[in-house]
Amino acid sequence: MRSVAVILVLVSCSAAAASAQQVAFAASVGAELDSATQAVVARELVRARERGIPVEPLLAKAREGRLKRAPGERIRFAIVALAARLDSARGALGSSSTLSELVGGADAIAAGADVAALRALRAATTGSVAAPVGTLAQLCASGVAPKRAVEMIVALLKRNATPTQLISLGNQVETDVASGLLPEESASVRLRGVEASLGSGDRVQATSAPIFNDGRPRTTPQKPTRRP
Repeated sequence: MRSVAVILVLVSCSAAAASAQQVAFAASVGAELDSATQAVVARELVRARERGIPVEPLLAKAREGRLKRAPGERIRFAIVALAARLDSARGALGSSSTLSELVGGADAIAAGADVAALRALRAATTGSVAAPVGTLAQLCASGVAPKRAVEMIVALLKRNATPTQLISLGNQVETDVASGLLPEESASVRLRGVEASLGSGDRVQATSAPIFNDGRPRTTPQKPTRRP
């Protein structure tokens, strides 16, 4: 009960607009956690506040663990690891980064990217990097090498690709890989499609149809070619 009270006090110190919602959420999370896990959550909330890291992702991770009936030890490990990734993302993307940017950056790090990759994306645009880092996370999770993924995204940012276009690229590569295509092949073909649309002056409409390994659009349903 003391740990739950600590969580409530910590969360109530957030911005007034979000305070009531966060307190209610923290109460529901704390009531479902064992005492050791409550203590870890409380400790990480304190550290997050001190470092300027948003606490919402940490509370959401704790809630996710309970919904999945994960053991307390596993939830504690996940909370600590997420806090570390958020801290690294903040260091790479800047102290003024938004919640969506930091969460995307943390996801990218979890998928294999490093802080240098996040810095490269921040330097490539003056706008929000929520979509770029989210796409980086998705490409890396799909099996595209982080360095290659950064190169692709930076190239598209320099050509003024929109957030929707970047997100679409990540979604299409994920779909292709799930169909059995190699990550690098899918990424190269999808990138060419986006670049071709940008070059023509049209809004990017990279083909959403699955593709063959040789890059030709697949126009009829067909079992994907798998390589050994």
